[in-house]
Amino acid sequence: MRDGHHALAKVALLIILAACLVSAGYSGETDTPPGNASQVAEPLAGTAWHLAALRADNGSVVAPLPRAEPLIIFGEGGTLSGSAGCNLYTASYRINGSTISVEPVSVTGAHPAAERELAQQESQYQKLLVAAASYRVEGDRLVISGPSGKDLLVFLRAKQPVQSPLLATTWGLTHYSTSGSAVTSPIPGTNITLTVDGDGTLSGSAGCNAYSAPYHLNETGLAVERIVATKASSTDPAGVMEQESAYLDLLRSAAGYRIVGDTLAVIDGNGRAILFFAAEP
Repeated sequence: MRDGHHALAKVALLIILAACLVSAGYSGETDTPPGNASQVAEPLAGTAWHLAALRADNGSVVAPLPRAEPLIIFGEGGTLSGSAGCNLYTASYRINGSTISVEPVSVTGAHPAAERELAQQESQYQKLLVAAASYRVEGDRLVISGPSGKDLLVFLRAKQPVQSPLLATTWGLTHYSTSGSAVTSPIPGTNITLTVDGDGTLSGSAGCNAYSAPYHLNETGLAVERIVATKASSTDPAGVMEQESAYLDLLRSAAGYRIVGDTLAVIDGNGRAILFFAAEP
């Protein structure tokens, strides 16, 4: 289960807008006083972090399960997202100075955590995240504390792994954004693909119809223009045409992209990941 969802956990890294992120070792200390002189003040927007430690219900500080470490990304538009270890999640957040508040978390639910330990970790992580009251950044560590000042979550700055190329790869859609912060999987039996060619044209299947469009690309920016699609229609499976319309609308709103390993995320103008793809064999 954990190995099967390790790639899903990496999806959370995909909406990092910085070109490069570095990582550092975790010292094991989790109760550093808020007034520590080593603090580094910096905005969280555009940063991504791996969970290194969390506070358990009994008050002890424990490491997350191996290969199921939650990830968190702070978007530019007051939205954070990531992987809770198995499922993807999103939530709104607000920062004022060193204080932080996180709204209730919305979880995909597309990949249920079948293992008891993993399900418990996801639940505890979400509970601690919503209980956040303050934060501090100490070099490559992010520490989130609760109302009492006790540290709840400790993260390490994320490191971007080896990437698959954007071009010369066929990408299959695995998740897409719906209303608000919700994310869903494509309808079973549908196959939505994306291929980005070096001639400045992207193309693929939207589930029923084939489509193509010119695009403009730079290191992390992606703009899609004038999508042209065939005119077939289908009612099987149910909802396929509505899904196709939603997909093409999201693709039109692309403003950037990010690749981690064999996973691609398309990002809108607010820094929110709206389309998630996996490289096909």
